[in-house]
Amino acid sequence: TALGAVLGVGIGFGLQGVAQNWVSGLTLLIERPVQRGDFIELGDTVGVVDEITLRATRVLTRDNVAIIVPNHALVTGTVHNLSQPNRNYRLRIPVGVAYGSNTALVTDTLVAVAKANDEIRHDPAPQVLFVDFGDSALAFELCVWLDDPRNEPRIASDLRFAIDHAFRENEIQIPFPQRDVHLKQPS
Repeated sequence: TALGAVLGVGIGFGLQGVAQNWVSGLTLLIERPVQRGDFIELGDTVGVVDEITLRATRVLTRDNVAIIVPNHALVTGTVHNLSQPNRNYRLRIPVGVAYGSNTALVTDTLVAVAKANDEIRHDPAPQVLFVDFGDSALAFELCVWLDDPRNEPRIASDLRFAIDHAFRENEIQIPFPQRDVHLKQPS
C-alpha cells in the first residue's frame, strides 16, 4: 500500500507538467494568441511558430533551428508577437557622431540612407531622433519601418554599411571612447 501511495504521488507530480502543458495547449488553440506563421520573441527564443500541438509549440529560429517550447511558457510568459496586429516592424539603429558634428547634416544623411534602401517602408517615413549627449558622442537613432520583422538582422546590417559609407563621404566622424589620464608626481 505504501509503495502504491509513493508511486501514485510520483506519477501525480510527473503528470502535473504534462497536464499543465495540455491545458495550455487547449488555451492556445482556442484563444489563438499566437498562430502558425507568427514571428515571436519569448525570452531568448526568436522565430516563426511552425507547429502548435497540445503539449508544445515548435518555433523555427532565423537559423532554421527548431526549438520546442512547452505550451505553458507561451501562456504564462511574456510573448512578443511581432506579427500582430500586422507584420510592420520598427527598426532602430543607434548611431553616435563626434561632438561638433553638423546635426542637420547627420539627420539628412541618415534619412537619405534610409530612403535609398528599397526594403524600408516610406510610409511612415524614416525618422531621426537626437537621443542624448553621450560621454564621447552625440547619440542619434535612425527609426525605420520594415514590412516583415524576419528581415531585421540583414536590413540592419545593410543600413549600418550604408551609414558608414555615407558618413565617410560627408566627413561625419563616428567617435570612439577616449580617456585622459593625468599622472601626479609625488611631492
